[in-house]
Amino acid sequence: MNTSRAPWSVTVLMAVGTLVAMLALSTLLEGGGWLRTVAFVIAISCAADLVVRAASRSRFLPSIAALAAAVIAMIPLFAVREDGSKHLLPTPSALGALWDAIAEGASYAASTPAPATVTVELSALVTGFAVAIFVVADHLAASWRAVALSGIVLILPWTPAIFLQYQVPMWALFATAACWMIAMGAARSSSASNRSTPITGAVLASTAALLVAVIIAPAAVGGNGWGAIPRFNAPSSLETSTRLDLALDLRKSLTVNSAQVVFSYVSSGQHPPTLRLYTLRDFDGVTWTREKDDATDLVPAASGVLWPQEVTGWDDLDHVILSIDLVNSAERNLPLPTFPRSVDVPQNWQYSPSRDEVITAKGSSKGLQYSVVTALDYFTEDSLKESQSAIDAGTDSVSASYTEIPTSVDIGRITNLARDITEDAGTQFDEAVALQNYLRNSDNFTYDTSVEPVRSGDAVSQFLDSKHGYCVHFATTMVMLARSLGIPARLGLGYLGGQLSDDDVWQVLGGDAHTWPELYFPGQGWVRFEPTPAVQTGVAPSYTLENSGTGNAPIPSNVPIPTTVPSNNPQTALPTSSSAISDGSADAGVPWWALAAVVLLLLGAAYAVWMLRRRSVAHAAAHGPEAAWESLREHLPEPLRWSRSLTPIEAASRLEHELAASDSALDEHGATALHELRDAVSDHRYAPPSEADVPGQEWLTERVNAVAAQTSEALRSRSDRVDARSAPRRDS
Repeated sequence: MNTSRAPWSVTVLMAVGTLVAMLALSTLLEGGGWLRTVAFVIAISCAADLVVRAASRSRFLPSIAALAAAVIAMIPLFAVREDGSKHLLPTPSALGALWDAIAEGASYAASTPAPATVTVELSALVTGFAVAIFVVADHLAASWRAVALSGIVLILPWTPAIFLQYQVPMWALFATAACWMIAMGAARSSSASNRSTPITGAVLASTAALLVAVIIAPAAVGGNGWGAIPRFNAPSSLETSTRLDLALDLRKSLTVNSAQVVFSYVSSGQHPPTLRLYTLRDFDGVTWTREKDDATDLVPAASGVLWPQEVTGWDDLDHVILSIDLVNSAERNLPLPTFPRSVDVPQNWQYSPSRDEVITAKGSSKGLQYSVVTALDYFTEDSLKESQSAIDAGTDSVSASYTEIPTSVDIGRITNLARDITEDAGTQFDEAVALQNYLRNSDNFTYDTSVEPVRSGDAVSQFLDSKHGYCVHFATTMVMLARSLGIPARLGLGYLGGQLSDDDVWQVLGGDAHTWPELYFPGQGWVRFEPTPAVQTGVAPSYTLENSGTGNAPIPSNVPIPTTVPSNNPQTALPTSSSAISDGSADAGVPWWALAAVVLLLLGAAYAVWMLRRRSVAHAAAHGPEAAWESLREHLPEPLRWSRSLTPIEAASRLEHELAASDSALDEHGATALHELRDAVSDHRYAPPSEADVPGQEWLTERVNAVAAQTSEALRSRSDRVDARSAPRRDS
């Protein structure tokens, strides 16, 4: 008899919770028009859900109605014909156009850095996402009373901001949790079947599930893409911090570009083109991994000039002082220029000469302020070419691991290509510059963030075939080409030099994360090269420009260098002039008057639900379950009559408890009749059935008579037993 459905207030709470949860995307999207659009569609969906839920006992029809109403509302908003006009009716072609808009929104979101300008297509994607959240959460909570599970659904809008390291409005997070907790209370108070389940267990289980969704899952995944490099949050808190994922996987596409400031610095002169944190040596054909730490390869970081090679004439070099503030960097390594330098840091920081990294074993670097003295003009073409004599003599070599190529890579193809590119090179330096210029040449390769996933164990060959990729593809390919020529090479991981703010502070953003190849030159150390095209990285290293050739034209200093670029894939490029939705524009989402109209519609639906239930209760009070329940109460002796403020399950429990305490418990038949009558009343109060499902008067009367008769009989039997024990004995 009892369907265990939740009261109508749970549906409203799920709608409000969904809308508040969508505020988690406010830092990823520009403007606020999209939120009004979401509110408009969610309100219509909620109204449809409430009306159908009031008129039907089906678990599924309300959710289907809510989804259908949302789709009908979204068609005139997002479904556009080829001539630019909008569909108004939910025809098959309109549904297809709506789906195309959502798919284009997904492509746009995957190739656009945040905060993104909201286009019609992106708004369609966000609105569809919100509708899915509401329908699923409400179906779990209202139709099945699984409010605890609905909390996991409500937390989903927060995962993009958590993954992408953006500040989130904490009040909205608390408001979402409040809606969820209130819904749990509302569902529990009206439950007619699960009163024995303690709320503490449900809260603990749901909290654990939310922690898994918010903390453990992002930490386990590590990152969901690369801005240039993927990032993940420290699992200790929800505070924003940025870390680089050291497991670089070429199967993932570049989908993340964070606008968060990772660190900032002030320079006394020119600024470094890159700042490196890590170096990587081992590659398996698809993924870069970091070799194990060597505790013996460490010296104090404040021990003078830090460089793998001895630096002669340090005092005669032109020095630049960098004052660096690690605002949101939670790394164990310090970002440093890829040139000789000295560092003023606390004593717990150490230097690894083999990796050329400054490392700490105690916590992260977040909030650390330190200074660096460096020589940005240390490398010259002449000094690098002079290393050739040491190279030919085989002196000052490094580990053979830096020349290894995985067996999954087509070594023959790589070697032949490298030889063709460097055919006219006379020195190792000339070979390195030739490889760099070949990859930077826009006639050969295109910088593109929307690349196909790797279909085999040879990401390098796939990149050479497609000729589209981003920094990791370019850097990895140059490392493999260099190694095929016997040149020790590794991958550098860090950030581009950043952008200069109005107050003369250089700001490095999450989207500036970058990789590049470093090649070893005896007597000089590890030298950075830049095969990634200028559209992403700007001008190539100065010491390679004289040999640069095609593809290395210097970029004027007064032209800002972009840190992100739109996809070059014409299938995913979206118009931004006509479809952008932003505050103050002509198409800034649903107008306020429309939203107000839908709110009135929602209030009308709530009033209709209230009237339907009031009429149902009034009807029941006259000749239905309510009348039967009241009749049973009046048939009981005065001490057993329950207060009318008690719920049916509380009243039934009290009656059974009082009878048991007086040693007059109901038998199995009487207890069953009481429970069935209790459930019938609960259904009418908290999950009204249709008229066809209302129990018949004869059925109700039988239950009332059975309970009343057993109660009277039990009390008489008890009275007879008491009288018998208290009567005088015949032999007294």
